[in-house]
Amino acid sequence: MGASVQLAIQNNLNASIRDIALNLCAATGAKACYLTLRERPGAYPRFIGAAGVHGDPPDWNDIGGAHILRQIGYGGTMVMPDCMTSAMALSLSSGGRDVGVAILLFNGEPPSVSDTMVAAARLAAQAIDASWQLAMLHDQAEQIAERTRLREIQLSRNLIRGVIDSVPMGLVLIDPTGYVLAANRALAGRFGLEPAMLVGRFYDDVLGAWSESAASRTFVERQPQRLRRTLQRPGSSDALIEIASFPLFDAAGAVYQVVEVWEDITERVALQTQLVRAEKLAAIGHLAASIAHEVGNPLQAIQGFLALFLEQCAPETPNQHFLRLAEEEIERIVRVLERLRDLYRPRADVFTNVDVNELIESVLLLTGKQLERSRIRVVRELTPNLPTIQGVADQLKQVLLNLVLNAAEAMPNGGILHVQTHRAHLASGQEAIAIAITDTGVGIPPEQLTRIFDGLHTTKERGMGLGLYTSKAIVERHLGSISAQSIPGEGTTFEIMVPIRHKESRHEATGENPGR
Repeated sequence: MGASVQLAIQNNLNASIRDIALNLCAATGAKACYLTLRERPGAYPRFIGAAGVHGDPPDWNDIGGAHILRQIGYGGTMVMPDCMTSAMALSLSSGGRDVGVAILLFNGEPPSVSDTMVAAARLAAQAIDASWQLAMLHDQAEQIAERTRLREIQLSRNLIRGVIDSVPMGLVLIDPTGYVLAANRALAGRFGLEPAMLVGRFYDDVLGAWSESAASRTFVERQPQRLRRTLQRPGSSDALIEIASFPLFDAAGAVYQVVEVWEDITERVALQTQLVRAEKLAAIGHLAASIAHEVGNPLQAIQGFLALFLEQCAPETPNQHFLRLAEEEIERIVRVLERLRDLYRPRADVFTNVDVNELIESVLLLTGKQLERSRIRVVRELTPNLPTIQGVADQLKQVLLNLVLNAAEAMPNGGILHVQTHRAHLASGQEAIAIAITDTGVGIPPEQLTRIFDGLHTTKERGMGLGLYTSKAIVERHLGSISAQSIPGEGTTFEIMVPIRHKESRHEATGENPGR
């Protein structure tokens, strides 16, 4: 209950007691009246108020009120020590219940107790009882109202806490000295704590460097601040957090508290990066298609002239086999240009049976001279009699060629290229062919290893960052997977897993009709 309400109830009760005492003085001819109340049966009466005909009477303790009450009892009288004042005690009862005692002071000898006095005492007892009961009812009503207000406040606090805890962004309230006043569950969870465990702790102890925080800057500059931080997440990649701080002003315009909002923007930034990369890849694809178109027209003319010349050559024409090789290389250039166009406008893939070991031998034959010049020794460990897979041979050859050439570049001073094939199983349990290409080169730093398959990411001075990106896309188009493991200074292993498809799945992949 509020102090002001309690005071008002007491003042009202005191006024009622004073009026009752004055009425009792008027009915009995007394000059002063002191009222006592028996709060429960058998209890000693307690002084509750007094009134005098000619102003406020002497204090209860000054006249020895408790002594007088013990001396004269109920209905008794006594002459006061000054011999000019006498006292009389009147019992106050209502409905057979002993309410209390009235002490009346008279000038001179006290009068005899009359019926009028008894009737006045009974009315006074009823009035006191009613006033006291009314005060108690007011007191109980205020207590109920106070409990209701407290309950509503608690419900409101619980609701606010529930809303704050349901917000996915972290929220923390900080005072000017850097101590946490409140925090929600999203923020506390980032540090493996409960919200209550953050309250009362210094910013430096749990949230980071206070001097570098957004909140400390807001206290100094009185303006909202925004910064980004990287938080380590156990068992997963780091999280990029954007922290915004907002000042709370008091009536004088001073910043007395600051709210920090912590938002995890890792996925948003990653999506933005992917969007930019996709736009760049689209631009490169468009450029590649334009180049393929411009180069393709004259190349077709050269190819046609060379074919016509070979048709007209006599079989005994010298060095005719070089012309045949030139024709084959031009045909390969045409296929490369077609793949460049596919970057911009992918075409439908035609899947056929592919012998993985044969494909690897073909790639090693093409790169044999280059590997030999680079002093790279090839170690083959190809499991014989492997089942064929369903795939696009040219595309898979492009992947293997890219990995072999990358391995050669990683071994500028020579080394060993280890190529393996064997049966394996995908994570789904499906049987697959595994191809492992291992070099003894410089290796890939850990911070680069997680990004090597991203488009436009490259560590080469003249690289475009499309080789491994395209290779991954091709392998995934074959429902397979590609991964890399590397130890800097020791070498790198790329492993390709391509599922062995059964006949029915081959028809689905190629679009063939098995009834044809």
